[in-house]
Amino acid sequence: MADPYHGLAADYDWIFDDSELAGGAAISQPATARLLQRIGPGGDVLDAACGTGIDAAVLARRGFSVRAADGSQAMVEVAATRFRREGLAIAVQRCLWADLPAAIDGRFDVVLCTGNALVHAAGRDTMVRALTGLRRMARPGGHVVIDSRNWEKLHAERRIVQMMNRARMCGGRRCVVLYAWEVPDRFDQEHIAHLVFLFEDGDRVEPHEYRLSFRPFTFRDLHERLKLAGLREADTDYGEAADRYAVIAVAT
Repeated sequence: MADPYHGLAADYDWIFDDSELAGGAAISQPATARLLQRIGPGGDVLDAACGTGIDAAVLARRGFSVRAADGSQAMVEVAATRFRREGLAIAVQRCLWADLPAAIDGRFDVVLCTGNALVHAAGRDTMVRALTGLRRMARPGGHVVIDSRNWEKLHAERRIVQMMNRARMCGGRRCVVLYAWEVPDRFDQEHIAHLVFLFEDGDRVEPHEYRLSFRPFTFRDLHERLKLAGLREADTDYGEAADRYAVIAVAT
């Protein structure tokens, strides 16, 4: 299967501002931050949707013991480069969520599936298998963290173009990032995001465009699938008006 993040992995960090790169992105959201503060440095964390490794690196710098995995080989390679550059001893590998228990020894206090990653486990049965794999990576009393875009809000508002509210400068380059959405009439149909990076070079603009496919789920869907996977909600920062939310789950 083709890696949807091939190519995109090299540009992905432009999505985040400097404070997120330094202090974490999804791990700074309220429910997740509360959990990590309670666990504290020294806790064992599996970042099972590590992307380019931003949050895993932040957690390691804070004193957590971190292992990382992602379903995209391109993302894994970028994350590994980040860890080497920062001198962080974080093992990282490509692995699908359902395969984690067989691929990684040890169990963890916190298992992260953040960055709106779970939507790539398309459909109820696939998602339940993914959630089951994540649950099995948590030690007794451990937590699984699911972070998601609020798909119901996106679908209701149908804002076709969503632009980041600032341009970002890095290494002498300036970039503006936007999403152009294809939102179908039915919620359960494929949703397409065209993720566009506009790089400025003098009076020229160089666009990089990537197409990502999603099969959304509702907050209610997530609860049903957590239950089927042997998990229950322990905390959340979900709200109908929120653009994204996290659910903290524990084994039933």
